[in-house]
Amino acid sequence: MLRTLFAVLLLALGLEAAPPFHTKEGQGPGILFIHGFGGNREVWKEVSAALVRDHTVIRVDLPGSGERPGPALVEGGADFRAIARDLAELVAREGIAPCIVVGHSMGGPIAALAVLEAPERFRGLVLVDSFLTALPVPLVEPILQGLDKDASATLEGFYGSMTAHEAQRDRIVAEALQVPVPVLQAYLKGMIRDPFGSRRTDLKLPVAQFAAGPAESDAVKARARLTQAGLDALPRLRVVPFPKSRHWPMWDEPERFLAELRAFEAGLAIR
Repeated sequence: MLRTLFAVLLLALGLEAAPPFHTKEGQGPGILFIHGFGGNREVWKEVSAALVRDHTVIRVDLPGSGERPGPALVEGGADFRAIARDLAELVAREGIAPCIVVGHSMGGPIAALAVLEAPERFRGLVLVDSFLTALPVPLVEPILQGLDKDASATLEGFYGSMTAHEAQRDRIVAEALQVPVPVLQAYLKGMIRDPFGSRRTDLKLPVAQFAAGPAESDAVKARARLTQAGLDALPRLRVVPFPKSRHWPMWDEPERFLAELRAFEAGLAIR
């Protein structure tokens, strides 16, 4: 009520309130959703709609998305730790601690860093086809250069192999093109640095990796896949395969995504 009256007062004075950088809906146990590279809070809209009946759901825009100013920089790359600190503070300020935090792709390491900043504010971490390590420079460098030459074509090529169909690719490309190119490049540069070091083992809470694609039946290859993603040292990790998904399980298998998220939450209550 007070927030609404304040907004009305600003309008009456001819001033404009700053746009909100997150959406908070529902009532119940808290879940914080963090989008990935080039996305915004709307990537979680469909999932959130199914959860708000019995959860308090917060969806955030990372710095540079929506109308937010770009992220703080460290050596030219986005400062993931600073973003994580802000999110840990948001959880406390909005009164949803301890909550589950869900991070898709690039949102995964940011979510994990938020947990490390304030572990008492989080009770579970869900990584959605994500990683907790630095991405290889040869993988990122062509994208950085391509964004300077033709951002649209570069993003279409980048997302093309990770999306299930053309409409899905067009959706995420359209969202990414709303983000200034220097901001996209800052996040890419942030992803080629490892912000964890030996701190991965400090993630003591339950962690699930919702992995796109079929499960790896070969134990050696499965272990190598975890090592490559920086997940092999997590003491309480469970991998949940989404065999019919590309990089967006919440879009490709939404019913299963919701079921597995609820199962993860139920498991927290009995640990």
